[in-house]
Amino acid sequence: MLVCRYADGGRRGYGRVDHDHVVPVEYDPEAGRWVPRPGPARPLGEVRVLAPAEPTKIVCVALNYRAEGAAGAGRPADSASMAVVLKPPSSLVGPWAPVSHPGRSWVLKHEAELAVVIGTRCKRVSPGRAEAVVAGFTCANDITAYARDGAGPGGHPVWAKHFDGCTPLGPWLATDLDAADAEITCRVDGELRQRGSTRDLLTPVHDVVALVSEHMTLLPGDVILTGTPGGSGPLPAGGRVEVAIGGVGTLCNTIGEPSGAAGETGAAGSEREGRSTP
Repeated sequence: MLVCRYADGGRRGYGRVDHDHVVPVEYDPEAGRWVPRPGPARPLGEVRVLAPAEPTKIVCVALNYRAEGAAGAGRPADSASMAVVLKPPSSLVGPWAPVSHPGRSWVLKHEAELAVVIGTRCKRVSPGRAEAVVAGFTCANDITAYARDGAGPGGHPVWAKHFDGCTPLGPWLATDLDAADAEITCRVDGELRQRGSTRDLLTPVHDVVALVSEHMTLLPGDVILTGTPGGSGPLPAGGRVEVAIGGVGTLCNTIGEPSGAAGETGAAGSEREGRSTP
């Protein structure tokens, strides 16, 4: 099942995507599943599709893919190889929406990832139980800002992941995805930049959920980004970036002009979500 979060006039909620309509649903944390909720089905083209989560935190896992070629052979698959950072909820932006550019002194780079959305409050979850606390999976672009002077995120470590509107998420949640075997691609203006599979994760998705829950309480709506395959590269202003995951769909966004340039609106990322079609 595919589930979207959407706005319909002044109302916001979640809906099961049924062909060209959305049918209202809500997540029941006790049952661990999506259930019907009152309300009419609405044409998908007449609602505004939002980022499919309302997180208190976005947990980003780095260094979680085997290196390509011989350099990656025999690399141990354990949590010691991972790095974890946090992004604020204000970095979130929905599908088909412009990505905020923090300014000309920064270079934005794409990182296509499988995202986990938590459905049930949890702490110290075992890998075997992780599936029971997940509301669904979606596409993410964990955009990182690199200092243009060449220092990279190390030059400004606090800000590299924290800019408004630099975490596109969507378009929908897949509730029955095989997270251990999901193909991921990223294209920029039609050019293939990244291709990978969760088969190559050093720490599998459910183990990632378990590991993160060892260190922090996960709340409904929280997002875990599970890592990106090789091939991350720069995003030009005005460029169109597409992250696709088999069984989920394609997340499409455009890159805005650097802040301070003509056309900059200054809107917060969480309010700049797109329509249901490109």
